[in-house]
Amino acid sequence: MKKYLYFYNYAPNEQAICEMEFKQLFHEKMISKYYLTHQCFDYTRSVFIKGRLDIIKSSNDFDEIIQYIKDKKMCYYEFKVIYLKNEITHVEYQESLEKCRQIAFPIDGSVNIQNPEIIFAITKLKDIWYFGIYHNQTNWNEYYEKPYSYSHSLNIRDARTLVNIAVGHDLSLKVVDPCCGIGTVVLEALSMGIDIKGFDINREVSYQARMNLEHFGYQGEIIQKQDMRFLKEHYDVVILDIPYGVYSPFTHQQQIDLLKGAVSLAPVITLVSHIDMNEDLIKLGYRIIDQATIQKGNFLRYMTKAIQQ
Repeated sequence: MKKYLYFYNYAPNEQAICEMEFKQLFHEKMISKYYLTHQCFDYTRSVFIKGRLDIIKSSNDFDEIIQYIKDKKMCYYEFKVIYLKNEITHVEYQESLEKCRQIAFPIDGSVNIQNPEIIFAITKLKDIWYFGIYHNQTNWNEYYEKPYSYSHSLNIRDARTLVNIAVGHDLSLKVVDPCCGIGTVVLEALSMGIDIKGFDINREVSYQARMNLEHFGYQGEIIQKQDMRFLKEHYDVVILDIPYGVYSPFTHQQQIDLLKGAVSLAPVITLVSHIDMNEDLIKLGYRIIDQATIQKGNFLRYMTKAIQQ
């Protein structure tokens, strides 16, 4: 069975939210920045995965990998070979260059260092050498420049992570963002092929959100002006970035009223709030699955996933 090695990278203040996303995607606890699994995951969904190595051969004997390449009579055109550094096992620079040369030599075809069509990579984790095809293209930041944005909106990294936490590995889930603002979360979900609808009570904001969607080629009517408390349709997951009164007063009771409205929308909620609202969620019949915090300047947000009991 084929194996895959994922390379993670995150800033110190992102570790908790990265680990939360990891648990929802792979259903395991994250123990390092390198994850070996049989699961082939679209790594471009996560802002924390910097690449995926599709493993062709692994061994504690490097010469065994060379012999494997010779036996398979591998032939590729326009390829190059790189060494992937990691924080677990240090390989000296000159040795890594030599290992790459040894890998490339028995592969028939042609080398293209500047613009390769395929990238082979090797790395060493503890006593094991891994050789395979490396993928590191990222396209998750394509919606960074939107026609409309607000300073207190979720940035695209946090929005994309929020979507991954909400749906996990199941992209078939039906999702709603009932306080969608300018549509950042909706855009990130749409980019993954997720069935999502967005609503916002503010006429101007919902209009701007539709313009953002249309700017990137999506149907603007995915987002509508509507008070979430009057929504009738049922969904699998609700993503709620709850208002916290940046530009106008918004009381804790009003926030609770929105949480009550979310109960009828979907059995699972992924909540973004400026305070810990676990007690409020529990009182409404939710069980907390996981929680982490994200920080933007001096502003702290809680990201909480919960399911109805």
